[in-house]
Amino acid sequence: MKPARNAQYLRWIRTLPCSVCGRTRYVEAAHTGPRGLSQKSADTSAIPLCPQHHRTGHDSYHKLGPRRFSELHHLDIPALVARLSAKPIIRIDSGMFVGGLANEIFVLGPTQMGIALAVRRMSAIRRETLIHEGRTLSGRTTGIAEWSLNVFE
Repeated sequence: MKPARNAQYLRWIRTLPCSVCGRTRYVEAAHTGPRGLSQKSADTSAIPLCPQHHRTGHDSYHKLGPRRFSELHHLDIPALVARLSAKPIIRIDSGMFVGGLANEIFVLGPTQMGIALAVRRMSAIRRETLIHEGRTLSGRTTGIAEWSLNVFE
């Protein structure tokens, strides 16, 4: 059976910074899951890595292998994959759009603003949350501001 393919998901992964160094240019979607002979793993197992940390560097995923790579760079790859593939939800509660992601709740705004804006806000929250968590997972904390309700006021 062939692994699941999702070109849109891979495009989105490439918009995130490298999970190791935080570089934002030329990021590649590195497949990290189990694979068969001459096959890639499912696209949902991809993590963002720059070319150096994916293929070309002496400390790259392809040169070290999954176990040594994750130990050297202090990455919990299964946890990172789970966070990247987590599905956000949006619901209506008391006339407000409310988003949920990884056991967190975000008030997105009143229903009068329309679902399109609520989806854009939830997408932005997901992206910023993943960037922040990805850097925390890699042992590098950054000064990225946490999202709060006043971002949307």
